[in-house]
This record gives sequence, C-alpha cells and structure tokens, in this order.
Amino acid sequence: MAADLKLKEWSGPSASVRMALLLGLATLLFVGNGFVDSTDLASRLPAVGGAVLVYIIAVSVLTWLPAARAEPRRQAIAYTVVMVAIVPVVAALSGVSGMASLLLIPALHASLRLGQRSAVAAGLVCAVLWVVLRNLHEAFSIYRVVVSMIELLPIALVFWVVRGLSGDVADTRNQITALSYRDELTGLLNMRAFTRMLQSEHHKASAGAGQYALLMVDIDRLQLFNDRYGHEQGNRVIVAVADAIKRSVRSNDMVARYGGDEFVIFLPGAGDELAEVVSNRIGQNVYNITLSFDKAMQRVAVNTGRAIYPDSGDGLQDIMSFADRAMYRDKEFKRSVAERKSDQAMLKAQAGVEDWS
Repeated sequence: MAADLKLKEWSGPSASVRMALLLGLATLLFVGNGFVDSTDLASRLPAVGGAVLVYIIAVSVLTWLPAARAEPRRQAIAYTVVMVAIVPVVAALSGVSGMASLLLIPALHASLRLGQRSAVAAGLVCAVLWVVLRNLHEAFSIYRVVVSMIELLPIALVFWVVRGLSGDVADTRNQITALSYRDELTGLLNMRAFTRMLQSEHHKASAGAGQYALLMVDIDRLQLFNDRYGHEQGNRVIVAVADAIKRSVRSNDMVARYGGDEFVIFLPGAGDELAEVVSNRIGQNVYNITLSFDKAMQRVAVNTGRAIYPDSGDGLQDIMSFADRAMYRDKEFKRSVAERKSDQAMLKAQAGVEDWS
C-alpha cells in the first residue's frame, strides 16, 4: 500500500547500561587526563563519585515517575538533561582542559540533532584532526598523540550514550507519527491521514485532467455480530475484512478505515471498469472469509459503492457523497433480494405442507 510507515526496531541502551558507561566515563576523565598520580586521584575520587551517585539517583527517580513511565519520550529527554547536567560537572571536577570540555558541546549537539552513527564518526574524525593539528607546533611524538587520544575516549563514550538517548526519542517520535496515521485495530490509514492524502491527489487530478475512483465498503450486519458474540468478536470481523481488502487492491492504492464498520479506498488513475473489478474482487475475497463463532462457521458479506472523478462530481465532497449513496443503494438492493428469496422459500415450504395435507 502507498505511504506505508515503518517503525524502527532499535531502542538504544538501557538505563543500567547508561549508568555503567557513565562510571567508565568518570574513570577515564581523570585517569586519562595526563595520567594523574595516585594522590591527585584520591583527592578527586569523592567529588567524582558524588557526581556519579547523583546521576544514579536521578535515573532511579525518573524510572519510577508515572509521567516518565507512561511517556518513554519524556523519560529519554529527562535522561538526556541529567546527562548534560552531570557530565560537565564530572569534567570540571576531574580537571579536564578547557578545550576538551568544549569538545563535549558539538558531541552532544550532533548526537542529539542527528541521532545517527554518522554523527559519532564525524565528531571523532574532527576530534582526531584537532589532536594532530594541536601537536604540529610542538615536538611531534606518537606518545603525545596516544595520550591525547586517550583524553578523547570519554568524548566517544558521551557520543555513544547520547546517541542511545536520541535513538529512544527518535523511536518514540516515529511510533507516535505512525500511530497518528494508522488505525490501531486494522493498521490501515485513519481518516485524518487518508483525507489529507486524498485532498492532495484530488488537487493533482483536477489540475492535470486526471481521473480516479473512490470505493466505499460497509460490513453487512456487523451490529448483529456485536450483539450476539460481543464486540471483541466483532473486531475479528473488522480485521478479517481489512485484510481481505488489502489483498484486493494494488500496491499504489490507499485504503483507510472510514468508521466503525466502513472502509474507503482510493484508486489513482482508475476508471469505472477497473473500479468494478476491484469492487468484485473485494466482495469475493470477503465472501471467502470463514470465521468460527461458538463452534459455528459464519460467512461475512460487504456492501460496496463507487464513484469516478470527474464523472460522478467535481468536488471531493461530491465524490465521497456519491460513493456513499451508491454503497447504501447496494445494501438496500442486496437486502431486498435476500427478503424476496426468504419469502419465496417460505411460500414453497407452505405449499409443501398444503400438498401433504
């Protein structure tokens, strides 16, 4: 189907992994910074340990907040805020040089803005170039470059952690976007998304003298399923019909759930002949559905109506109204046929009784 939305699968590192990475970050910050001696290390340890403890407590509190638990996006943003607040504190207490501290700013910014591994690679390449250029005016030595690279390791950890945080936010944003365009039960487009796309397609067709078909589909007597078997079983019928419709249309057609038991289908470039073929295909595929309710097999039927632009009307609302009226005419026709067949069967049964008597 057109405009199919896909969700990301990767959700980033867990909170415990982030805490472990921060512990490694704190260690590298004051061990890698010029290989400080044991005395200096001992004097900084309480302050750095306190900063890490604050981070762990903050993450633990955020994990249990109802708002954060209900909204993963808020939780990811809160983790990021805490990370941005704690890292400079740890860096300052560990005596990192001013230039190295400034390198944290583009690292955080790039990761948050892009949320991709390419941001990590670009940031590290720039950092390596900065190290090499910084040492050009001094006596160049491999040892000095290695030491400088060790100083950059914490920044790499910051990239990794923040990339995970931004990945959480990006995943949640994609999920929210997909849910805003999709019907939760069937996975089809909802009417908000369908209407927006249909308006765009209608404008293209009217501007370029094109044509399209619009089909309306209604599940026949769905309320009887709901009353007899419950709404959960009625939802089974809706999902089964939605799947049958998806199997009946082309890859570039758009299908949406119009309401409780109705669907709407947009067929770009289609005339009446193709619309009739698709309509019949939908009816056949739905008829082939067999669902079991209380150990009894039940068949499902649909009513369909179609409208062709521009033959059925000029405006978009005219096209939709035409298709809707055609669908109800189809429903009334099928029910009248069923009633006639029922009356004929009853008359035959009565005639049989009279002959026997």
